[in-house]
Amino acid sequence: MAQPEPNGVFAMVELNYQGVFNRNPFSYTGGVKTIFNDVEFSSMTYSEFVTFCELFMHEECKKFYYCETGNSLLEGLNPISDDVEYVAFIFYAYGTDCVISVYVDHIGVGVDGWLDDEDNDDDEHESCIDGEK
Repeated sequence: MAQPEPNGVFAMVELNYQGVFNRNPFSYTGGVKTIFNDVEFSSMTYSEFVTFCELFMHEECKKFYYCETGNSLLEGLNPISDDVEYVAFIFYAYGTDCVISVYVDHIGVGVDGWLDDEDNDDDEHESCIDGEK
């Protein structure tokens, strides 16, 4: 299968769906991957994006996330849950020549809370000197 090539007009978005988020280790397993390189996502609102994805997948979605290129899923995952976050996703997606991975949470497992827990766990493991952090 040929690798998609950036064409300068459309963002390349890899939609990961019908999979599940796992907490430990943090990952997205199973499912299907589809790359869109000819869809004008920047002309859509968040609601239109959700409708487009749900029609394509033939199922309902609870949440969407995108991962910043070059970061692990744990470090680079960002929610897309409203128009403001969707605009941030669009600016990011159209500002790179890489494929942007979008992950679908079909059941709303609370991945945002998991990420917050991971941040707090890191704080607990910082070293202390003379009782100070």
